[in-house]
Amino acid sequence: MKFLALGLTALASTAALPASAAVVVSFAPAAGVAAGYTVVDDFESYPDGLSISNGTGEARVFSDSVSNVAARPAFGSTGKFGAVLGGGAATFYGFEYNPAGGVRSFGFVLGSLDTYNALRLEFTDGTFQDYFGGQIINDLSFPSGNQIVGETNGFVSYRSTGPLISRVTFSSGQNSFEFDNIAAGVPEPATWALMILGFGAVGGAMRRRQAVAAKVRFA
Repeated sequence: MKFLALGLTALASTAALPASAAVVVSFAPAAGVAAGYTVVDDFESYPDGLSISNGTGEARVFSDSVSNVAARPAFGSTGKFGAVLGGGAATFYGFEYNPAGGVRSFGFVLGSLDTYNALRLEFTDGTFQDYFGGQIINDLSFPSGNQIVGETNGFVSYRSTGPLISRVTFSSGQNSFEFDNIAAGVPEPATWALMILGFGAVGGAMRRRQAVAAKVRFA
């Protein structure tokens, strides 16, 4: 199950009102994906250099660090990773496994956070919440741009107490905003119940079609 980078909405959009629901921001320094999260995109299946831009500036997949362009997150990242370059943006979707159209919590492995990085969470009720620089990790006194310390490299997650998170946009005023192992929180029991019911309905429909086809074939 993967997110798809699609160009529908740039971070600068003012079409929606700020989200009224509270969002809990958690940051685990020097750490990989936290327990309770499932990785939905690790960029491993993408060609090196593939554009993941939403149509705003440049954002692409990297197989390794490139001096003055993009640096691999220092912790919890192996193989390929994504990065938004100066003036770029990348929007990620793909919460389609949840029948409600979104997830309660979302996270990713972060690399060398900078003051000019920005993140937008959009919700299923049409509202959004923006985070800039240290707000992304809920720490306004972080050492901006440090590529090796846990204060700017680790796993950051967001949990909405109201509407579900439907999509996320990464943007950056300068090179670069690096991320890897985009993850969604494990669905809650009610969601699993809906999924099981959904799979059961699909399975039942398939069995009925097969039974009808067999009757026709052997009539």
